[in-house]
Amino acid sequence: MEVKSYNLFLDLDFKKLKFDGSLAILLESEGDVTLDSTGLEILKVSSNGKPLAHKLVAEELRVQTGPFSRNLEIQYRGAVSEKLTGLYKAPYPGGYVFSTQFEAASARKLLPCFDRPECKAEFALTVKTDSDLKVISNMPEEFVKAEGAKKIVTFQKTPRMSTYLLYLGVGRFDEVEDKPSKIIIATTPGNTPKAKFALDVAKESLRFYKSYFGSPYQLPKLHLIGVPEFAEGAMENWGAITFREAYILVDENTTVRYKKVVAEVVAHEVAHQWFGNLVTMKWWDDLWLNESFATFMSYKLVESMFPQWHVWDDFLRTDTSIGMARDSLQSTHPIEVKINDPKEIDQYFDQISYSKGANIIRMIEAFTGVEGFRRGIQSYLKKNIFSNATGNELWSQLEKASGSDVRRIMSEWIRKPGFPVISVSLKAGKVTLSQERFLLSGAREKGVWPVPVTMKINGKTQRLLLDKEEQQVDTPHSLKSLKLNVDQTGFYRVDYDGVMDLVWNSQLTPVDRWGLISDAFAFTIAGRLPFQDYIALLAKYDKERENLPAYEASDQLSIFNSLVPSIAEVSSRFHRSQLEILKNKTDENSTLLRGVFMSRLAMVDQDYANDLARRFSEYSKVEPDQRQAVAVAYARSSSDFDGLVQKYKQSKGDEEKVRFLVALTSFREPALVQRALGLATGGEVKKQDVPSIVSASTNNPDGRTAVWPWVKTNLDWLNKLFEGSGNVSRLMQSIIPYVGVGRRTEVEKFFAESRPPELVKGIEVGLEKLAIYDQFVHRAGAHRAR
Repeated sequence: MEVKSYNLFLDLDFKKLKFDGSLAILLESEGDVTLDSTGLEILKVSSNGKPLAHKLVAEELRVQTGPFSRNLEIQYRGAVSEKLTGLYKAPYPGGYVFSTQFEAASARKLLPCFDRPECKAEFALTVKTDSDLKVISNMPEEFVKAEGAKKIVTFQKTPRMSTYLLYLGVGRFDEVEDKPSKIIIATTPGNTPKAKFALDVAKESLRFYKSYFGSPYQLPKLHLIGVPEFAEGAMENWGAITFREAYILVDENTTVRYKKVVAEVVAHEVAHQWFGNLVTMKWWDDLWLNESFATFMSYKLVESMFPQWHVWDDFLRTDTSIGMARDSLQSTHPIEVKINDPKEIDQYFDQISYSKGANIIRMIEAFTGVEGFRRGIQSYLKKNIFSNATGNELWSQLEKASGSDVRRIMSEWIRKPGFPVISVSLKAGKVTLSQERFLLSGAREKGVWPVPVTMKINGKTQRLLLDKEEQQVDTPHSLKSLKLNVDQTGFYRVDYDGVMDLVWNSQLTPVDRWGLISDAFAFTIAGRLPFQDYIALLAKYDKERENLPAYEASDQLSIFNSLVPSIAEVSSRFHRSQLEILKNKTDENSTLLRGVFMSRLAMVDQDYANDLARRFSEYSKVEPDQRQAVAVAYARSSSDFDGLVQKYKQSKGDEEKVRFLVALTSFREPALVQRALGLATGGEVKKQDVPSIVSASTNNPDGRTAVWPWVKTNLDWLNKLFEGSGNVSRLMQSIIPYVGVGRRTEVEKFFAESRPPELVKGIEVGLEKLAIYDQFVHRAGAHRAR
C-alpha cells in the first residue's frame, strides 16, 4: 500500500470544543484498507461519491475497498480533548489555545490515518474557525477567506512526512518574526518580548545545521510555539515546533540553568528538522536514531554558540550519568528495541533512547574521527532525503566515509543491553584489561563488547579495540601513571582496584576527576566499593575548584541524603566548603552552581537554612539562581504553607511556579508535604507540573511518608491524566526507589496487584532499583554500626 496525500478540511468550534472533519486520502492498495482512528465518530466513508462498507473495531477503521487507487473520502466528527494528546485544550490565565501532540500514535485522534512513521504522505490542510483566532500549521498560509464571523485558512501543501509530525494550533497567539530567517515565535498574549533568546538560538541552529549536514532547511518557514500546558518538554513537528513556555521564554528573571535548558531544547528540536523529519525511521524500533542524534547534535550547537558554558561537561553529568544508571539494571533494554504495539512506544522515550544512544554516537565519532563521521552523516541524509531509513543504512554510510569498522561495533552496542566495566590490573609487568557486564545490583555477569578504549600511559595516549574478555597492553619498563577513557568518550566504567596510585600520579583533568567519582559512586551502590572508602574518596573533593567534579559530588550526596540521612554532616561540610570556593566567582556556570549548592545545603543544615530564610522577605531582590534556595530555606525554617501557596499563585512564569512547588514539598512536617500533593489532585497546579511536585516530594526524606499513600490512592488518576504519554511510566522509575525504602515488601505487593500495561516498564525499573537501594541502605547501616 502507498499513501500519497491527505486533503483535510476541519470546521473547528473553538467555544464548544468540537470539530467536524472532511478528509480525502489519495492512496493505492491491493486490497481492503485499515486505518487508525481513536475517539472519532465516523459519519460516512465513500469514494467518488459511492458509499463504502466500513466498521470500527477498537482503534481501527476497516473499509471494504478491494483493490484501490483513488481518493478515499471520510466524513467524521470529534471533540477537543482536555487531556494532553491529540488535539487538546491548553489553558492560560484569561483564555486557552488548541494545540496538537501526536507523537507517537495520536494523529489518529484528529483524523483517520495510517499512523505509522513509514507511511509518509503530503498533507493539505484547511481550517475553518472564528475570525479573531490565529491558526498555525506546518506550512505557511496559502490564502485566507472571510466568511461572516468565521474565516477559512488554507495552508500550503507539506512535503512527504509522517503523521506524527503534523501540527495544528489555534488561539489568540501573539507572534514575532525574524523575516530574513523566516523564523516565527508564537506565544500566549503578552509573552513575545521574552522570545528573543530562543529566536537567536533557532537562527544559529538553522545556520549551523545547514553547514554541518550539508543540506538546507527544507520548509519555507519555522514556527516555535509556546504552549501553556504541555506534557512533553517540546515536540519537533516539522515547521511548527512546540515547547513548554519555560523552554522558550527568557527574561531578566530566568536562571542560568533554564537559559541552558532553553538553548539545548531549541537546538534539539531544530536538529530533528533534519534527523527525524527530513529522514525518518521506518518503524519505532529505530526511535533512538531520532532522539540520540538530536541530543548529540544539540550539544554541538550549544557548545559552538556558548563556549563559556562548557556544555559537554553538562552532557557527562546528565546524559552519561543518566544513561549509565538506567543501563546498569537487568530491566534495561537494547538501544534498538523491538516494538510490536504502538501503545508500547511511549515507555521507550527513555534514558536509553536519548542518553545512552547519544553517548554511543559520541563514542563512535571519537572512533571514526570527527570529519569522517560528519561525511557519513551528510551522505546518509542525502541518500534518504524525504524518505525513511534504518540504523543499518547509517552505519554503512559512516563506515564508507570513515574507513572504520563501524557496522560491527554499532551492531553490538545497539542490539545488546548493558555496558561493560573494564578492570585494570598488572600481570607480569603488563597492563591487563578485562571486561564484564556492569550491574548496579552487584551481580557478576560475563559480557564482551567491542570497546574503543583510549588510555594514557605515562602521559602518552594509546588506542585499542578491546573486543575480547581479556587483553594485555604493551607497557613501558617504568610504569609511572595510567588513566583509561581519555575525555570520557567511552561508554564504560573502569575499576582500578590495586592500581589507583598510578591513576593519582596522572595529570588528571576535571573530566578525569569526574569519571573517577562517577565510577566510585556506582561501585559503592553495587557493593564493589565499601561505603567508608567512598566517603574517604569524597573528602578529596571538598576543595575541588572545578565545577564539573564538584557538581557530580553534590549530585551524589543529594541521592545519598535521600537514602541515608545520616550522611547530612558530610554533605553539609562539602557544600559549605564549595560555597566558600564559589563565593567570588562570577561566571555563569558558577552562578548556577552556587544556587544549586545553597539549596542542597539548606536541606541538610538547619542552621544554614535558618540564616538563609531571612532573605525571603526580599525575595524579588534575590539573584534568580538563588531564589530556589531561599524559598526552600524558608520552608525548612517555617510552617508557612499558606504563605508559599500565595507566592505560587502570584508568580507569573512556569520556572517561578515550579520553584515554589519545590519549596512547598520541602517542609520538615509530612503533613505539609501531604497538603502540597493535594494541590496536584485539587487542580491548583498545571497538569504538566504534577510529575514535578510528586518527584520533589519524594526527594525530601522528611516528607516522604506522605508520598506513598498519595501514590497508592492516585495512581489511576495520574495514569488517566497523562494518557497517551510516557510521563507516568518515567515518574514510577524515579519515585519507587525512594518511597519504597523501608517498606519494600508493601510496595512490591501493591504493584504486583496494580500494574497498568502502559506503566509496566517504569514500574519494573523502579522496583529493581528499589531492591538495589534497599540492599545499599542495609550495607550503609552496617557501616554506621561499626
